Amino acid sequence: MKKSVIITILLTFATLSVAQNVWVTIPSGQTLAFDADETAHIVNQDTSLSGYLVLPDSISYWEPLYYPDTDIPYDSVLHIVPVTVIADRAFLHCHHITGISIPATVGYVGLAAFAYCTSLDSIVVAEGNPIFASPDGCNAVIDTRDSQLVCGCRRSVIPSFVNRIGTRAFQGISGLHSIFLPDSLKHIGNYAFYECDSLTSIYIPAQVRNIGFECFSYCWQLDTVTVDDNNTLYDSRNHCNAIIRKWDNHLLQGCSSTIIPQDIQTIGSTAFRGMRRMTHIDLPLSIQGIYQFAFQDCSALTSVRIPANVFYIGYNPFVGCTNLDTITVDSLNTMFDSRSSCNAIIAKSDQSLVCGCRSTVIPSDVYHIKAYAFKGITGIRRITLPIRMCDIGNEAFAGCTDIETILSATFSAPTLGSGVFQGVDPDIPIHIRRGTLAHFLSEWPYFHNFIEDFPVGINTIPQQPKGYTLNCLNGQIYVTSDTPQPVYIFDITGRQLYHHAASTELRVKLADLMLSSQNILLVKVGNNSAEKLNFVNLRPKF
Repeated sequence: MKKSVIITILLTFATLSVAQNVWVTIPSGQTLAFDADETAHIVNQDTSLSGYLVLPDSISYWEPLYYPDTDIPYDSVLHIVPVTVIADRAFLHCHHITGISIPATVGYVGLAAFAYCTSLDSIVVAEGNPIFASPDGCNAVIDTRDSQLVCGCRRSVIPSFVNRIGTRAFQGISGLHSIFLPDSLKHIGNYAFYECDSLTSIYIPAQVRNIGFECFSYCWQLDTVTVDDNNTLYDSRNHCNAIIRKWDNHLLQGCSSTIIPQDIQTIGSTAFRGMRRMTHIDLPLSIQGIYQFAFQDCSALTSVRIPANVFYIGYNPFVGCTNLDTITVDSLNTMFDSRSSCNAIIAKSDQSLVCGCRSTVIPSDVYHIKAYAFKGITGIRRITLPIRMCDIGNEAFAGCTDIETILSATFSAPTLGSGVFQGVDPDIPIHIRRGTLAHFLSEWPYFHNFIEDFPVGINTIPQQPKGYTLNCLNGQIYVTSDTPQPVYIFDITGRQLYHHAASTELRVKLADLMLSSQNILLVKVGNNSAEKLNFVNLRPKF
C-alpha cells in the first residue's frame, strides 16, 4: 500500500519515511515533494515556495514491509536514493522562487520545469554533473550533449555555443525584456518564449533553421521582430516586424506593430495570438489562406476585412477578439461572404458560419455554426438561431458568459458538439417552437429552462384601443394613428431596423428593411408596447 509522510532531514539523512510519496524539508526550511523508489524524482511543488532553493543530491526513506495480503507492517527497510529527475512542470507557477541550485546527480530536467517562475533570477548546476551545466554564470540549464538550453530565467545569458533552445525553455518568464540569441543558434523549440509578456524585441540569427509552434504567442509587448538578412529560410522583409517563411511566403509570427507585406499568401496558425495591443490589421490582396486561431485574443482589434482571394479559413482566426465589431468579406470573394451585413464570415460551400463577433446577426440561410465561431466573445446578450440551423460545432459559444437568452426558430434541436455552451448560465431561458421540447431536452441537456413560445407572432393585428392600427399584408406593414406618433421596427434581438418620425399614416415595405436571421419583427408605435410580427407571412406572393 502506498503511503505518505513529511520528513525532516539534515542534508541527506531522514528520521522517518514510508513508501513512494515523500515530503522532505531541506536545510533552508522549505518542504519539497518527491516520488521515491530506486531514485528520487522532484515532482509538482507547492506554489508558495519562495527564496533560494538548494535541491538535495539524495534523500532517504523507510519502506515498510507488510504481512502477505494485509496492510499490517512487520518491519521496514531504509533506502538512501539519489535525486535524479526534476519532473515536467515541477516548479510551475512558483512565483516567489528567486534561485535554484541543481545537484550533480540530476540527469533529467523536464519540460516547463520552471515555467512562470516570475521572480527566478539564478539557476546554477553543480559542478560534476555529467549532463547539465550552467557555464560562465549563464543562469540557465544547458544540456552539454547537444548544446541545448533546457530552461532559463529572466537573468539568463545564452552561451555563444548553444544551438538549440528547448521546448518551453522560457515559458511564462515575466520580466524578460530582451534576450540575445547567439549566432550559433539553429533551432527554437515549441512555446520557447510563450507568454514572456515583458519581451519587447527579438532578433533571429542567420543560422536558425527551425522555429517551433507558438514560440512568441502572448508576448503582447513585442513590437520589434527582425530576421538576419543572411538567413536562407526566414526573413522580415521591408521591416515588417514579422517572421516570414521564404519558400511559400507564409507569415509565421507577427506582433502588434506588424505590417503584413503585399506578397504574403498565408497567415499561420496562432501567428498573432495574444497580441492584445494590435488595434487593426490590413490583410493584403495577396492573402489566400488564414489558418486557425491566427489572431486569437487580439482583444483590441475592432474590425477586419477579408480580401477577395482568400479561399481557406481555418477554425475561427479571431476567437477571443472581444472588441471585434465589424467583419466584412470582400464582395468578389467566391468562397466566403458576410451577407446582409451580418458581421460574420460565412462559407458559401455549406452555408456555415465560420467566425462571428459580438455584433453578429446570424443570417436566416445559415445551416451550421463551426467550432469556436463565437468562443470567448463577451457582450453577446441574445442568440437567435435561424430556422434551418442543423448543428453547432465544438465550443462555438464557450466562454460567452453574457448570454442571457437563446431563441431557436428550428423545428428540432440543432446537434451540439462538445462544450458548445461551456461557461454560459444553464438556467437562461431557451425559447423554442411548440412541440420541440422533448427533442431539446434530449439534445441540449446542459440547459434547464425551455419555454415553448417561439415564434409568437400574428399575421394581422386588428383595431386596438391604443390609438393606432397595425396591419400586415402582401409584404408591407401599414400603420395608421389617430395622432402623429413615431414608429420603430426592430428585429428580435433588439437591433433597430427602421425609424420614422411622428406620422399618422405609414407604409413600410419588407424589402426596404435590413432583415436579420429571425422570422420575427417588433413594431413599436409611440410609447406603446412593441407588437410582434411573423414576417414569413408578410412576403408577397408571385
